[in-house]
Amino acid sequence: MQPQPTSPAGPDRRPITWWWFLVPLLTCGMGTFVMVLVGGLKLRSRFHTVAAAGYFLLTVIFFVGAQFTTPGHVGVADAVITPFFLVDWLGGTAHVIVLQMKARGAAPVPVAAASWPTGTDPALAAAQWRAQRRQEARALLTTNPPLAAELRIGRPDLPGRQYDDGGLVDVNHVPAGYLVSELDLTPDAAAEIVAERERRGGFSSPDELVIFCSTMTPERLAIIRDRLVFIPV
Repeated sequence: MQPQPTSPAGPDRRPITWWWFLVPLLTCGMGTFVMVLVGGLKLRSRFHTVAAAGYFLLTVIFFVGAQFTTPGHVGVADAVITPFFLVDWLGGTAHVIVLQMKARGAAPVPVAAASWPTGTDPALAAAQWRAQRRQEARALLTTNPPLAAELRIGRPDLPGRQYDDGGLVDVNHVPAGYLVSELDLTPDAAAEIVAERERRGGFSSPDELVIFCSTMTPERLAIIRDRLVFIPV
């Protein structure tokens, strides 16, 4: 069996980041600024890039302050540099953990389209890729709701969204216009869904759309079911 492509531009290759936190943890903070800089560059984040410079400054302060300490004796210098050391080490480790999760959730890194199996229809490959993206996004909704919220999964109406969830639509939150444009529903069907979700405080499953919305038929639901999510209101 030939492997299926997982991206419209080639197979889906995500960065392996789980080990990032080990660098600041095992180096007692000395490697914090390196990993924060790497994460900031990968995410194209000015904030994290500037933070890397801050961690580098903390490292310098620690080494300079260590020159004024006396082995076996706790003095003023120790009291001054210890907070810098802890921020650089423990705070930096926590910072890198957040960065590695963000980098893992960012857009995948595609490889050349030349690696696609010969004869693959581009439209079919794109549809298969979107289906896999939806599956991954659903897993995030289940296992890591805070990260899913930050990635704006199911919310094509929110600005600044970078994560591609394969076309998922949060029926409980998106405006009626997006139910029309993203799910190909009629304006009347979208308006009824919005009115009913407000009356009920949201839906909890696709089947409730058929039960409580007269404009939603089982046939239409079967077509769009895979694109629906129902994040609690």
